[in-house]
Amino acid sequence: MIKKLLGQILFLSFPLFAIEKERRLGKLEANDWTSHYKMGSNSGEFQSSSDYPDLAVVGALKSVSTGVLGTATLVAPNVAVTAAHVVKNSYYDQVDANDWEWILNEDRSKASDSDIYQVQYIEILEDWTDLQTSDDPLGEGDYLGVDLALIHLDKEVEGIYPALLPRSLTDDPLGMRSVMAGFGVLVEGSSGSKSDTNLRAGGENMIDRSVHSTESQTGLLGGVLGADFDSQDGENNTLGKGQLLDQLGDGNSSSSPLSLEASTAVGDSGGPAFVRTSNEWRIHGVVSYGTNKSKYGDVTVFTRLASHLDWIKARLPSWPSSRLIGYGKWKQSPWFGTFFPYSNNWNYHLHLGWLYVKETDTKEDVFWGWNSVLSSWLWIYMDAYPWVYALEETQRWLYIDESQSSPQKIRAYDERNGWVDYSDL
Repeated sequence: MIKKLLGQILFLSFPLFAIEKERRLGKLEANDWTSHYKMGSNSGEFQSSSDYPDLAVVGALKSVSTGVLGTATLVAPNVAVTAAHVVKNSYYDQVDANDWEWILNEDRSKASDSDIYQVQYIEILEDWTDLQTSDDPLGEGDYLGVDLALIHLDKEVEGIYPALLPRSLTDDPLGMRSVMAGFGVLVEGSSGSKSDTNLRAGGENMIDRSVHSTESQTGLLGGVLGADFDSQDGENNTLGKGQLLDQLGDGNSSSSPLSLEASTAVGDSGGPAFVRTSNEWRIHGVVSYGTNKSKYGDVTVFTRLASHLDWIKARLPSWPSSRLIGYGKWKQSPWFGTFFPYSNNWNYHLHLGWLYVKETDTKEDVFWGWNSVLSSWLWIYMDAYPWVYALEETQRWLYIDESQSSPQKIRAYDERNGWVDYSDL
């Protein structure tokens, strides 16, 4: 296989490959683009639900000076994740955060000033740059699953829940349906013919391969996910049994496409792969490279985010999955409710009152917090809340009745005492 795709070579600015700057989404010939646009905007039957993720977090990442277009997905109110090759494809590329902007609108041509976010700084996974040398400018980072960067925005996005990350290092989407989204050039899967768009388009595919860590001369590095683009005649099962490709390993996959089967390959540049694991839509990969310009038989290879979970979380702010509600610094968690975070690790929760949580714990969906009303450490878990485990004295599970609780009084139920009103007054 070609070491790097033309869509990545374009970043060296050769005019011959200018078209490859655009993101591509390939689709089945039997479908039109309307459904893919509707999915990209979560309209009609594609509204965010257990069947479809909220794609409002997916924005276009654009170089102001060159027009190079990529995709990045919000994973904290002021941080988006993308592929490293978008901003530094070659050893010789200089990374200039001031040259990039992130556009958060389903139609990027209609973005207002409030939809455009300037990039404050960029963090690239160290292994990506370490693999790029003057002798090998493009490196091997895509094959080795380290094609990863974080884009830090100059301001926080309001009103949108950031995408959830994988739950753990071993959270695995193998054999599961993924939803992808992005902007740019569109491709017919049968012919490869292209058309332009500024709209965010969506598509789906199955994750056919999952490799938790790849092997290099220096040891184990990142992880990769793979998905092939099946055609309706069933003759393009590139990742079927016994089919090997790069570091994707062996495995099996169905030869039948999904109803809105799609491929993202040449020039896709950091687009997300959402998969629903642990009962939540989570971003499990970002597009690193592909094999066939988004035609049938193409394989999309994603950098596996679960393999880099510690690196990502260490660079995120407190409470990354919470959204700003547009009233001061008040935030709202998709599962934990509304609260005001203070810089000293104290948080003022709308129903629990004062809660002390270590900053490192705020980046998890399970944590210990000291509550002043209950005078106890509480074990709080996304899958259980509003059930909490109270460590002090009671040492038992409590069910918090949020409708009857306030910062000064908590109404809770346990099997020993029934309903009890706790107060710090």
